Amino acid sequence: MDAQEPSNLRKRILLHGVVAIFVGFGLFLHACENRGAEKERQTMEVTQTNLMPNVAVPPIDRSAPLRTETATFALG
Repeated sequence: MDAQEPSNLRKRILLHGVVAIFVGFGLFLHACENRGAEKERQTMEVTQTNLMPNVAVPPIDRSAPLRTETATFALG
């Protein structure tokens, strides 16, 4: 009877343990992913309800250039 050999039994137990770890880790990742998506969805709903489309642009923003360029100088 091959199923009763100690080495065969150890292999089966090890295989079951590895499979259980992978399934548990997969469920953990799935739960984390859904929580983040739900949090993002709530943030988007709050943001969409707080939109103010007819707000006047402040004078300081109107005087800002449309394109801004920067330069970096290195010493060495």
